[in-house]
Amino acid sequence: MPRITLHDPLDQFEFSAHPQNAGPAREKVRDAARHAGFTALDLADIEIAVGEAVTNAILYGSPSADSRVILAYGMVGLSFVIKIHDEGSGFDPGLVKMEEDTDALGGRGIRLMRALMDQVDLHYDGRGMVASLHKKLPHRAV
Repeated sequence: MPRITLHDPLDQFEFSAHPQNAGPAREKVRDAARHAGFTALDLADIEIAVGEAVTNAILYGSPSADSRVILAYGMVGLSFVIKIHDEGSGFDPGLVKMEEDTDALGGRGIRLMRALMDQVDLHYDGRGMVASLHKKLPHRAV
């Protein structure tokens, strides 16, 4: 399979779809967000949301452990943007229930990401799913 790339002016980190790579991916994003000026509460929100997105990419969006996941992150205007791109066949994000269903097996991670971040966009780009997470920089840090 050809390598996937994101055409964004963001820092990128590419890793194999092994569960042990989720921790280092979260740490890279957390460190960059801290450097950008986010509060401890916002850093926790970002780290949890990124953990959910990366875990989804590894567990559900990677056909094999040899699949690649690309994590791109950085400031775009006044928002910290994180993009997670996998090599999976994708899904229709419109089918994910947004109301709380404690018996549902799927969709909790997406609901959590949407609750913690200012904006979450999910789409299939023909090569894999892309999750775009946005968190606005607090006014006092600008």
